[in-house]
Amino acid sequence: MDDVNCLGSETRIEDCIHRGWGTEDCSHAEDISISCIPSIPVRLVEGPTQYEGRLEVYKSGRWGTVCDDGLNNKLSVVVCRSLGLSWKTSVAYGNAKYGEGSGPIWLDNVNCSGSETSITECIHNGWGSHNCHHNEDVSIKCLPPFEGLVRLVGGPTQYEGRLEVYKSGRWGTVCDDILNNSLSVVVCRSLGLPWKTSEAYGNAAYGEGSGPIWWNNVICSGSETSIKECKHMGWGLRYCRHSKDVSINCLPSNEILVRLVGEPTQYEGRLEVYKFGRWGTVCDDDLNNNLSVVVCRSLGLPWKTSEAYGNAVYGEGSGPIWLDNVNCFGSETSITECKHNGWGSHDCDHSKDVSINCLPPDENAVQLIGGVTDNEGRLQVYKFGRWRSVCFNELDDKLSAVVCRSLDLPWNTSMVFANEPFIDGAYKLRILCNGSERSVDKCKKQRYICQSEVFIFCLPPEEYDFRLVGEASDYEGRLLVYKLERWGTVCFDDRIIPFYDTVCQSLGLLWNSSKAVDRKRFYTEEILNCDVSERSIKECTWEHYSKCSSGKDVFISCLQSKDDLVASVHKPSNSPRQQFSINTWLISTLGAMVLLLLYKN
Repeated sequence: MDDVNCLGSETRIEDCIHRGWGTEDCSHAEDISISCIPSIPVRLVEGPTQYEGRLEVYKSGRWGTVCDDGLNNKLSVVVCRSLGLSWKTSVAYGNAKYGEGSGPIWLDNVNCSGSETSITECIHNGWGSHNCHHNEDVSIKCLPPFEGLVRLVGGPTQYEGRLEVYKSGRWGTVCDDILNNSLSVVVCRSLGLPWKTSEAYGNAAYGEGSGPIWWNNVICSGSETSIKECKHMGWGLRYCRHSKDVSINCLPSNEILVRLVGEPTQYEGRLEVYKFGRWGTVCDDDLNNNLSVVVCRSLGLPWKTSEAYGNAVYGEGSGPIWLDNVNCFGSETSITECKHNGWGSHDCDHSKDVSINCLPPDENAVQLIGGVTDNEGRLQVYKFGRWRSVCFNELDDKLSAVVCRSLDLPWNTSMVFANEPFIDGAYKLRILCNGSERSVDKCKKQRYICQSEVFIFCLPPEEYDFRLVGEASDYEGRLLVYKLERWGTVCFDDRIIPFYDTVCQSLGLLWNSSKAVDRKRFYTEEILNCDVSERSIKECTWEHYSKCSSGKDVFISCLQSKDDLVASVHKPSNSPRQQFSINTWLISTLGAMVLLLLYKN
């Protein structure tokens, strides 16, 4: 095609007027190229900031420079305005001020009136027509020529960020010594932003800067129109670190967000506070439950019996630690009304993160599970949103009194035993009571490393009873006997062989293949004499005995087959419980079975 003439309204090139397909008098040196870019892009490169640099223009797929012949500041006005930058006091420089470019020199003798919206509207020699070298490249500076320009950087919005001041071609920060909100008023107003409720923060709230720290001890009255009018120690005279960089928020939110994270329920978790565009934690120094009252109430959760915990109970957080030494009365509506060291001011690490439990209605409830009757079982406490087992220790009879009384069960003769093994995943908590408490939440609680968990008897149903305890199955366990108002274990020795059938029969369990094995024991003072013909352990007689020779307790399995039996040896307990020993005569298994069959017939 040649001599193509389009009106611009055509939808296809063949709709334009032309000499006809294949009719032309051209060579390929006259081939047409098309650029679909709607305007000529310009950029500033190699400058220290986005506001200044060598001027480059994009044309025919390549970036090229502009020659400085006939240069004046009207070019910088047009370029800076087209880039959306400050232009009223902009400056154009020749002689490659920001370094020589490479590639084509696209424009020369550019003459602008200053009213143009693009460099292409200015008069020039034509694209690629020049008599220059790159040492004449044009540079542009869109910054005002005066020092003291300010900006906010590093914040999530245009209204907030780290305060930086421009001086000698470099951006630098301001130190937070003698800081108050009069500085934020001046800065925000000079930036054309809201300023009446603005706030100034220290401790590099929006992150540490780099480069020079230009000012320190800045004192503003609040009436200044520019930060330059405020008093300070002089440019670059500072004894400061970037950890103390000033930040400004021109439009702070009146609502500080809080949340509880790290646990499966909404009522509990690690306390986190949202500030400066980031979630951060709270340190546990001087912690008390007034903080949990304020937090839970502000979240619309139960708060009257809420609790605050230190030592990162719900796991360590990450990111900033926003608050430390938080002191609440409990009447505040928001954590921001409580006294504290200041945002970001602390001497903590995340191992001291605060956690909160807003306590749903059944928090600190207790239950006994796995017992034969409702009066006994493994103790579990509802804590931190789930049921948790409790560590056994030798002083737990006072705990059993509190638990049984809180469950409206008999408690005067209640007792505690070690239930072994300690269940995987059980909460390692030791509870210390003096016995007068009405519920376990009034007792002291400690984190504890233990091997056994608490099993409580509130009161046996009669004077003489026994149980198999300490296993998940009802068919096996350590034998406990109630005698003389005490529960005790039973000593294992070689003469016990015919006795375990009697125990299984008395419990109404399978006994044909029952078996007794040993487990490391507690302490003993009595022995029990039984005859193989006795169908119940209650028919056995007792004698005083000062020592269990084997040092092991009876563990009985009433399972269907010997293959089902799982025997192990447990660690001894230090419990000073009174216990008992069975002293039976060795009777062969075959003889025992014959006598039992005769008795039944």
